[in-house]
Amino acid sequence: MNREAANRQRAFTALLRSPVLGRRTHPEIWPLVRANRVTLGEWFAQRLGYRLVVTDSAARLFRLPVDGAVVAPRRFRPPTRRVLVLAILAAAGAEDAEDITTTQDLSDRVRVLSAHEDVELAHYDPDRFAERTLFVKAVHLLVSVGALRPTARDDEDQREGWAHRRDAIGGAYEVRRELLLRLVDPASLRAALTGGHDAGAPHEAAARIGLMRKLLELPVVLYEDLTDAERFYLTGQRHRVLAWCAEMTGWVVEQRAEGMALIAADEADTDLPFPRLRAADFAALMVLDELVRTYGAGSVVTADELGSAAAAVRERHSQAMTNDLRVGNAVESTALDLLGALDLLRPTGVPDRWRLTAAAARYRDPRVVAVNARLDEEGEG
Repeated sequence: MNREAANRQRAFTALLRSPVLGRRTHPEIWPLVRANRVTLGEWFAQRLGYRLVVTDSAARLFRLPVDGAVVAPRRFRPPTRRVLVLAILAAAGAEDAEDITTTQDLSDRVRVLSAHEDVELAHYDPDRFAERTLFVKAVHLLVSVGALRPTARDDEDQREGWAHRRDAIGGAYEVRRELLLRLVDPASLRAALTGGHDAGAPHEAAARIGLMRKLLELPVVLYEDLTDAERFYLTGQRHRVLAWCAEMTGWVVEQRAEGMALIAADEADTDLPFPRLRAADFAALMVLDELVRTYGAGSVVTADELGSAAAAVRERHSQAMTNDLRVGNAVESTALDLLGALDLLRPTGVPDRWRLTAAAARYRDPRVVAVNARLDEEGEG
């Protein structure tokens, strides 16, 4: 593979990972996106039904919904609804702010907006510590999507200081109006309201887009989850689909009797690598192994069976449990949360019943070795 092809892959996978890329925020990737914007735009539009907008200083990938939904799973432990509401209000306030604004200025604007008689939302009260903490998270969310750019490196410390009233103004930010105004894309909004950007598209195009989105966005694609049209398209175009995946990402498609998975070359290319060297991941992996060995992949397990597996892991690996995992049903809830996000333990629609998906067998019989490094709950040990 030549260098140009490798650069296109780097740009493509970077946009999947970070849908907002800028000249300043991603100085290494930005030139690759700009240089390959035509090809990248065609890949996203024709193969995935997404829209890529590239300007002089930033790129934004819009995952256009189909039938009011997108295939990409929600982020693991996403922001709460209140944080999202405050972020939207802060974005509206930032539009009328000066080119350089502060946490305090945005907070004042949101307080006024939330109290407006036409805004039917719970009033934002910055005098409450809980609200200030949530507002800090809302500002961080706007930073992550490029609408605000911190003017100092210690932005996080300043925001935390503001939440605890140790800093009068909090962080200072440049309002990036170009990206601020692209937070809501007209095409995305229209697609969400009308049932999809490709309504009325040819049958084959809809099947192609649906299949490719699932391969690129989901941890694993089970054949049982494909529509009849997607299965038919895959049957006739398997070689084409595999070639596209290799061309765009450089990753390998693992094919099994029950489904397919596009395996990223580096864990940095996925939003939820598993297992990492963390106590939470270790506990979840051990619970998964306990369930697979006892019941088998494809089986339905109950809340009691999940609880028993968690108890067995906690007892067998007591020294590996961090303090937060020793409390109550923490191992059980942690495993359920993480394995559910990975689609290894899938809700059945019946309360307190989950199905071990076929991909769960991939993690059976993990080899456990003792290491001197401490398992860190927040980062790598």
